[in-house]
Amino acid sequence: MSLTPKMPIGVLIVDDSPFMRLTLQKILNQDPDIKVLDTARDGREGILKLQALRPQVVTMDVEMPVMNGLQALEEIMRWQPTPVIVLSAVTTAGTEATLKAFDLGACDVVAKPSGSPGADLNALSRDLVEKIKAAAGVNPARLGSKGVNPFAKSASGPVGAVIQTLATKEVPGTSTRQATRLSVTGKTGLIPKYPIEIVAIGTSTGGPSALQAVLPILPGDFPVPVLVAQHMPPGFTGPLAQRLNGLCALKVREGIHGEALKAGTVYVAPAGKQMQVQRKSGQLTLQIGEDSPIHTLYHPSVDVMFLSLAKAVGKGTLGVVMTGMGSDGTKGMKELKALEGFAIAESEETCVVYGMPRSLVEAGLADRVVPLGEIGRTIVECVIRRG
Repeated sequence: MSLTPKMPIGVLIVDDSPFMRLTLQKILNQDPDIKVLDTARDGREGILKLQALRPQVVTMDVEMPVMNGLQALEEIMRWQPTPVIVLSAVTTAGTEATLKAFDLGACDVVAKPSGSPGADLNALSRDLVEKIKAAAGVNPARLGSKGVNPFAKSASGPVGAVIQTLATKEVPGTSTRQATRLSVTGKTGLIPKYPIEIVAIGTSTGGPSALQAVLPILPGDFPVPVLVAQHMPPGFTGPLAQRLNGLCALKVREGIHGEALKAGTVYVAPAGKQMQVQRKSGQLTLQIGEDSPIHTLYHPSVDVMFLSLAKAVGKGTLGVVMTGMGSDGTKGMKELKALEGFAIAESEETCVVYGMPRSLVEAGLADRVVPLGEIGRTIVECVIRRG
C-alpha cells in the first residue's frame, strides 16, 4: 500500500528588493518541505498573486512602494486570512512597524540581515525555514487578533476587583464561591498548594498578541514579579516590552542582568540572551547572558528560564506556556512539577500554533488548560489562592 506523498508548503515572497527575493527563493527551495510558488514586488502585486495562487504562507517585507507591507497585511486579513511572516529591519521604524503587524494578524517576524549582502544569511535561513513550517500549521481563522481582551479594564483596579470578576462567573450547579475554582471546561480548577512567589510565561509564534491579551488583566498591585520568555529576533523584545508597558497596569520592561526582582513588574527576556533567576541572600535576581545549562536553539529559552526557577524557587513557581511551535518549556516544567510547581497551558482552541502547550499537556504536566481569554484571570486566581 503506497502512502500519499506529503505536499510541500507553498510560499509567496513579497519584497521590493530583487536581491532579497532571489535570496529567499534560494534559501527556501533548498528545503524539500517548502516550495516557493512565486514572488511579488509590492503589497498590491502580492495580494493579486495570493488570490490566484493561494499559498499556505506569505513572507512580507514592510517598506515597499505602491502598497507597503502593513497595508497589504490588513487587506489580507480582511479578505483572505493567511499566515504571514514579516521580514523586518532591526531599526526603530522597523520594530515599530513589526509590532503594528502583529496587531494586524502577522504570526511571526524574521530579522533581515543588517550587514553587507550575504551577511547573517545562515541565521536568516534557519530562522525563516523553522517559522514557515510553524506558520503552515496555523489555523487562518485564528489570525487577525489585535490582542484586545474584554476583561482588560479589570487591570486598572486592585487584585480584589479581579477576584470579584472571577466570583461573578457563574457555572451551572455551583455556588458563586465554588465558581471561582472552576475552569471553563466545567472540571475542577486546581489552585496551587503553596503560595506563589513568581510567575513565568513562555511563548513563541503568536506570542506578542497573546501577551497583549494576558498581561493587561494583571492588576497594578499584583503581589509577585512576572517573567516572560518570548521567542523573537534580537532587537525586537525591547520595543515589545515598551508596547506592553503602555497597555498594562504593571510595569513592563526588558530584564537587566543582576537586578533584583520586584512585585508588580514584568521582566521580558532580551532576545539573543538567556534569562535565568538566582536567589542571593533571600532575594531573587536576574542572570542574563550567554550561559545555558542545556543545549537549545532558543535564545531566550523557556526551558532555561524554568530550570533556573526550579533551583531558585521550586514549588513557589507558577509556569504558563502559551502558543508556539515545538516543545520549549516541557523539560523545565518537568523539573518544576517534581518540586510541586504549578502549570497553566493555553488550550488548543485559541493557540495560533498548538505546539508548546500540546507538549506540556501530553506530558501530563498541565494543572490547568484554559483558553487565552481566561489565562490572565486564572493566573490571578492561582496567585491569590482564594476560594
